[in-house]
Amino acid sequence: MKPILEITELTKSYGRLTAVDALSMTIKPGEAVAFIGQNGAGKSTTMRAVAGLASIDTGSIRICGHDIASEPVEARQHFGYVSQDLDLYNYLTGEEFLMLVAQIRGCAPGDSESEIQALLELCDLNDARKRLIREYSGGMARKIAMAGALVGSPDLVILDESFVGLDPESTYRIGKFLKSYVAQGRAILISSHILDMLHAMCNRFFILHHGRCVADYSLNELDELCHSPETPDITAVYLQKTGQAGLIRADKAF
Repeated sequence: MKPILEITELTKSYGRLTAVDALSMTIKPGEAVAFIGQNGAGKSTTMRAVAGLASIDTGSIRICGHDIASEPVEARQHFGYVSQDLDLYNYLTGEEFLMLVAQIRGCAPGDSESEIQALLELCDLNDARKRLIREYSGGMARKIAMAGALVGSPDLVILDESFVGLDPESTYRIGKFLKSYVAQGRAILISSHILDMLHAMCNRFFILHHGRCVADYSLNELDELCHSPETPDITAVYLQKTGQAGLIRADKAF
């Protein structure tokens, strides 16, 4: 089974700060990968590099076999991306935005119409389809961006803190859809500080700390760790693996 995403020895620095330090990871079809780490751990930098929006110092990134640096057009045909800081076409309606994405991805008109309808319903935006995106609330803007990332059913969907500001109903509905999306042989890479949501949605957990991988667990491995008295949940596992177990002990003192 060929990997969807291959990151090899990725390094990115900003002056003296090394944001990502010789990071390697592979994502295969059927994997929903949680990208976990504190602010500044290197998650967004890595995701932007995968999307071809940030240069890298050394290393390589391949998406479905295409190098993002030397074959950007071919690589971009295989992924959808939602950045932490949304950058949308505010003077298009939600429906127009999704139609534009479908055209760029070369979707057949007949197929794209039904798919756009389904995505608008998934994101509870059907009633707002004719409204300008500039009139959307923050949560609505995030949902239309996520719908855009899913148009054309790309092999890889990259979601950087995309669930921030979403209501519980939308979080549940979209999370359930993403699980079925991955079950069809695609993949997602998602970062969030909502660790319980990631635990429910993902089947692999990649922990970054100071730009380096400190853990890469399957769901079964994580669940085994969560049965330990020292690490009863995913948050405790994360704190222990990033050298912050003292926070767990301090919490037990109260």
